[in-house]
Amino acid sequence: MDALSKVLELIKLKSAVYFKSDFSAPWGMDISKDPYAQFHMVVKGRCVLKIHNKNIVELYAGDIVIFPFGGSHWLADAKESQKEDGLKVVASIWNNNSLFKGNNFSTTLICGHFEFDRTVEHSFIQSLPSFIHITDMERKEFSWLESISNLIMQESGPDNIGNTVTISRLAEVLFIHAIRAYILQSNDETGFFAALKDVKLSSVLKLVHNNPEKNWTLENLSSEAGMSRTLFANKFRDIVGETPLHYITNWRILKAKQFLRESSDPIVEVAEKVGYSSEAAFNRVFKKKVLKTPAAYRRATS
Repeated sequence: MDALSKVLELIKLKSAVYFKSDFSAPWGMDISKDPYAQFHMVVKGRCVLKIHNKNIVELYAGDIVIFPFGGSHWLADAKESQKEDGLKVVASIWNNNSLFKGNNFSTTLICGHFEFDRTVEHSFIQSLPSFIHITDMERKEFSWLESISNLIMQESGPDNIGNTVTISRLAEVLFIHAIRAYILQSNDETGFFAALKDVKLSSVLKLVHNNPEKNWTLENLSSEAGMSRTLFANKFRDIVGETPLHYITNWRILKAKQFLRESSDPIVEVAEKVGYSSEAAFNRVFKKKVLKTPAAYRRATS
């Protein structure tokens, strides 16, 4: 499994789709900062988007916008339109009494959110931008992104049996594909996403993520990358933002936390699964990183 997939496993991605609704002009909704990652898809028509302290963005049919950290923003048919509270808008649609029903069709939107464990201490979280905008043209450049977004649009009709569960699962895939598209298009020179685009570093990350139990050293890591030890260590640190061995330790602790939460394996076995030959050494590193012993962490999260 590739490095990004392994991280996505850990963050426990979930999604919810609020509605697919036609809005008649004039309309506008103001979305407050939220603990969830908000997303909007323009199915038909057009609208404008305003993010705090940024210019207005024009959105057209096929465009997708995501706010990974739930930043405040508003959407409207025009900048001068009155903006209703986003929660009020959602409630009105759920009650079949949309605030923006009428004959002056402007826009069809699909809106919802993604949620994931933000407490996961991994550079994936730090590499996420505050805002992702994928235009219809960009969406069509990636066949996999176009396919999943078209499926969501089709499945969001009210008469499709089982569509609530189906759309939620599809929306999770949409998030993953949107991140993939962002990575491929971004010009980031540092961070986890930049490392994923580097052939040598991504191959090493894949090995480490899939085999945390191995005795990884600078020597065998640099050998896997086909680089000298010094060049590899410097490149990894400069791009990822931490040393290779520090990254490996953090990854092992993240995997250990997952095993402790999701399994009843003895702690000594958990230690072995993440590369520690003795339970004592594992306990020592785990407590230093998590401020709890593995046993205490398991009790607290069970």
